[in-house]
Amino acid sequence: MRAFVLAMLLLGAALLALVVRETDLSEVAARLRDVGPGAAAAVFGAYFLGFPGRALAWQLTLPQIPLTPRWLYRAWKMTMFSCALDRVTPLGGLGGEPVKAVLLKRDFGVRYRDATASLVVSRTTDVMAQVVFIAIGFLLLLGIPGIPHAYRLGAGLGLAGFALAVLLFFVAQRWRALAPIRRWIVSGHLRCPRLGHRALAALDALGDVEEALVVFYRDQRGRLAASLTASFCEWMTGAVAAYLAVNALGHPIGFADALAIESFVVLVRSALFFVPADVGTQEGSLVLVCGAVTGSPALGLALAAIRRAADLLWIAWGLAIGGVYSLRGATRAEVEPASGHRSEDGA
Repeated sequence: MRAFVLAMLLLGAALLALVVRETDLSEVAARLRDVGPGAAAAVFGAYFLGFPGRALAWQLTLPQIPLTPRWLYRAWKMTMFSCALDRVTPLGGLGGEPVKAVLLKRDFGVRYRDATASLVVSRTTDVMAQVVFIAIGFLLLLGIPGIPHAYRLGAGLGLAGFALAVLLFFVAQRWRALAPIRRWIVSGHLRCPRLGHRALAALDALGDVEEALVVFYRDQRGRLAASLTASFCEWMTGAVAAYLAVNALGHPIGFADALAIESFVVLVRSALFFVPADVGTQEGSLVLVCGAVTGSPALGLALAAIRRAADLLWIAWGLAIGGVYSLRGATRAEVEPASGHRSEDGA
């Protein structure tokens, strides 16, 4: 695993070096100098708004906790820490998710079953909203004359594959995909008794989570719809930030073009999730799509520099929040039952 991560990091770094070498750096520097403090603050503020949106989308999948500003603040802090870990691990946005479950159990007594189910549901609403966002951007991309046919074909195939994977992921949750596997093991098809017992124990634990998922999808449709809406708004903040940034870089574009640019980058990052911190892939996709949309590859690299600066800021902020969590643990003022769901057995 370490060898694979290192190999992907080196490949990403090589791609980044190639992009930098093939781009007019003097134009990149000139465009970045045109960005004033006010414009930079607006761009960074737009990027920041995605985190409260993601926190709200997750909070809505936890019926055990109230929808209050105090809990939204707590969810935002855990989300910032989780997202920071996501960005520095090659796990496709899942590196920090288990931390949320641990913090909910340790600090607020939310059972691991309920916390894990909420993480699965919030990830589902996130990727569903992501598919809708990318689909809208793809349709806009088709209407831009300068986009090469290969880009459109690749984006279309990637979108179709991604949408199919998300659909199967949802179906597996909604219709208890683990139950047939358990029945298959119980029926004696698994010949190794020790492995069979261990597999059954693991499936029983996952079955509890699966049951919580089914109950949520059946009984909490309002929260599910609200979480989907919050997730879509979160993705839209990226398009808003791209619109503000490109205009601040001295190349006025419409919001539709910004949405097309952002959706293309999101699709590439999702497809190449195994590259740590999207090194090279983010820069390469921005140079390609900005070059096609605006005619200026240097504009794409300048936008990539702004995005990378925002990434570094949020990573530092999130890790600082995580450092506070690890140093102080749970304070007496914060430890409280979440709607009576204290766990007796830690599960």
